Amino acid sequence: MFHFPLLVVSCHLVLKFLASIIFRGLYHAIIKVPIVQISWDSQVSKFAPIGISSGIDVGFSNWGLELVNVSLYTMTKSTAIIFVLVNALILRLEKASVALFFIVFSISGGLFLFTFKTTDFSTLGFILLLTASFASGFRWTLSQFVMQKADMGMKSPVDMMYFSQPWMFIAIFPISLFLEGNDFWNWWINNENLQCYQMVVRLLIGSCLAIGLEVSEYYAVYKTSSITLSVVGIIKEICILILAVEWNGDKMTTMKFLGLAMCMIGVIGHVWQKFSRSIENRYGIIDNEDNKHLTLPDSDSDSGDSNSSTEVLFDILNRRRS
Repeated sequence: MFHFPLLVVSCHLVLKFLASIIFRGLYHAIIKVPIVQISWDSQVSKFAPIGISSGIDVGFSNWGLELVNVSLYTMTKSTAIIFVLVNALILRLEKASVALFFIVFSISGGLFLFTFKTTDFSTLGFILLLTASFASGFRWTLSQFVMQKADMGMKSPVDMMYFSQPWMFIAIFPISLFLEGNDFWNWWINNENLQCYQMVVRLLIGSCLAIGLEVSEYYAVYKTSSITLSVVGIIKEICILILAVEWNGDKMTTMKFLGLAMCMIGVIGHVWQKFSRSIENRYGIIDNEDNKHLTLPDSDSDSGDSNSSTEVLFDILNRRRS
């Protein structure tokens, strides 16, 4: 068996970075648009925190899943939405409201009830997954801040993947080499070539899935918010738990039904909140706080006029907010 989760993540990061280089080159060659370039200072200040926290999130999640079962994994990772909320409030990407707190704690509390007393506890696995959840909250809120900030110009999920993968690799590969390097080498020299080739093929397939997942996640964050991405992720966790009941023979107790109901109430509440906001925005009732970091549409005018218009618009929004 191939039990090297951190090395698997490291391989995925390298392949995702190479894929992003190819995609950016093809896009530039076909569409004839300039390739997005970011200064070194911006990479260190903006993308290094995103990449390092992303590496910790993905790497520790895979590592923790090797130590615990699905129920404990789901219960612990469900706390990520709380960390997303806290970071979103700190960065002023979301406005604090009773409805928002109700949605977050309804979902996380429901998942806790659904998985309560259904798992063997692993201290190391729990710590790894809790750390990954914290990193996930920081990762997605900061990604939303960068992608929706007008002066960054970071609209493409492929560009986000390109600039964040090296930092993710820096965060994960040294740890994977230290913890799994010797065991992996022994596995490689003691197995037949066919088994090694089969594992390489599996890594390539997993990398393709990882590319699709990360691009879709960044696109969802750009178009909606990190809170919405977390809620959609909760739906995935609910599906996993329901499948565990169907396939693994887990019993649906009263507490599990209550937890599932709480999760669904939170998800429905979030959908209704987003629908209400879209109706308000359609009729011109726009919340200044929610639009503080929105990317402005491109202008055909010269750069000087564009910059002036941008400054005037943000000045008006800030005055109305104050």
